[in-house]
Amino acid sequence: MPTPNDDDIEIPYGAGLSVTIDRRAQAPLRLNTMRWAFPEPPDLIRLTGAAERLDFLRDHLISLCGLWDKLPRAFLDVYFRYVSDCIERNRAALATRAETHGGLFRPEDWSYSALCPLPRARLPANTESPVDFAFWTGNTLYAINIAGLETPSRGRRDERVRLRAAGVPVIEIPGAGLVGDGASLLAALLPASVAEFWEFESLPSSPFRVGSLAEILPA
Repeated sequence: MPTPNDDDIEIPYGAGLSVTIDRRAQAPLRLNTMRWAFPEPPDLIRLTGAAERLDFLRDHLISLCGLWDKLPRAFLDVYFRYVSDCIERNRAALATRAETHGGLFRPEDWSYSALCPLPRARLPANTESPVDFAFWTGNTLYAINIAGLETPSRGRRDERVRLRAAGVPVIEIPGAGLVGDGASLLAALLPASVAEFWEFESLPSSPFRVGSLAEILPA
């Protein structure tokens, strides 16, 4: 069985999707480095700004959650607000960085550098049942569990033990805390490598790769 120490880690997520991580590259899995498999090409004429495009990515990730997974869906809504909050807190530094590129970029363009949460991810140490989300920071694979009010089953507790024993940190996020100012909760619980996503991205890039005009024009 592959472990998080193997050079290549394949992570199935969603329903029938997967991503392969090359540990040797030490490159975080970001919104702008993710190989997206959209059911339909995004209409980039309609999605003109960063906010609209981030909403599109959020809604796509929500569609990969289970139909009745209210807490994971709430997490994604809060996570994308958290990304926007990170940009606002660092707006001055990002504006200075943008100025060095002749005004080609705005602080919001660094939003796409945020790490990509993989919904319903099946990790190498626990392939039978998915965790709510997984993040790859370039060095560490994190499992995210959104905890409800009910007591976790023994099977669920055993899964966390197996993950931690395999070197996968498990972050427990109380679902009740996602109501209201959930972005502050994520700021307190998520690791610095997730919060400081923009630090090592001198040039922002978009997750929407346009190969031809036909790819962005609606049918």
